[in-house]
Amino acid sequence: MREPLMRSILLASSLSALLLSGCGTSPDTRFYVLSAAQEPLRQVAGREREIALGVGPVELPEYLDRPQIVTRTDQNELQLGEFDKWAESLKDSVSQVLAENLAAYLPSRKVVVYPWKRSTQVDYQLVVKVIRFEGSGGESVLSVRWSVSSGDGKTELLVRESRYTEPAVGTDYHATVAAMSRALGRFSRDAAEAVRGLNRG
Repeated sequence: MREPLMRSILLASSLSALLLSGCGTSPDTRFYVLSAAQEPLRQVAGREREIALGVGPVELPEYLDRPQIVTRTDQNELQLGEFDKWAESLKDSVSQVLAENLAAYLPSRKVVVYPWKRSTQVDYQLVVKVIRFEGSGGESVLSVRWSVSSGDGKTELLVRESRYTEPAVGTDYHATVAAMSRALGRFSRDAAEAVRGLNRG
């Protein structure tokens, strides 16, 4: 009776040791952040009036609202990066980087992120609904519906839908995130130009 019992105990111990050793070889988790445009060009025409802009709210689909970086493998399948994650909320990161880009592209020293204080007065409000924002087939895709409203948010001045694709220079997550940042930069330029057009008008 003792011999089978000892064999069971030894087998269980061996399996436990094997599982523990397997856990010890897991790769390190890598963390990523979006980056602002590297070389923003502020092209201010003459005495163009400074613009105070409120950015947000920015809305993301639920499938992106997670720590793992999401990539799309085909039309209906998503893949989550088990060891490749965002260092902060993607929604917060998009809002902050968008605001940083807009401050560079606009004649403005005042770009605030939603929610801002009631005492803060803005000339325009940029509202963004992200439809897609992920790597897919060697490129990064950003699809957005966006609008610009009056500073009090009561009057919608324009509504647009835009889509951007940026090739990823590489096959890893670093290349994917860099391409996502470039796509967000292109959207920032278009949004800034739209706001400047309203301001001139």
